[in-house]
Amino acid sequence: MAATELTFHNNIKLRVQAQIFLGRTLISTCLANPGEVCTLLAESSRYDIFFKNGATGRELARKLNNEANSLTLSLQNGRYILT
Repeated sequence: MAATELTFHNNIKLRVQAQIFLGRTLISTCLANPGEVCTLLAESSRYDIFFKNGATGRELARKLNNEANSLTLSLQNGRYILT
């Protein structure tokens, strides 16, 4: 099975942990400082991705059944959004 690469852009002022899950299994993780870009590998074309505050572990955003190759986390009107 070919691996899928996901590029994550952290555009908020927090350190963010990105985690890719396939079902209940953790596939890939990375920790991105503000303004950093990191690459995660997924074993499938569809996966769930969660973004958490790197200091507290509190969930900021999530995207279920994702198939995008690039995601950007940003803050708009006090809400964290994925584009």
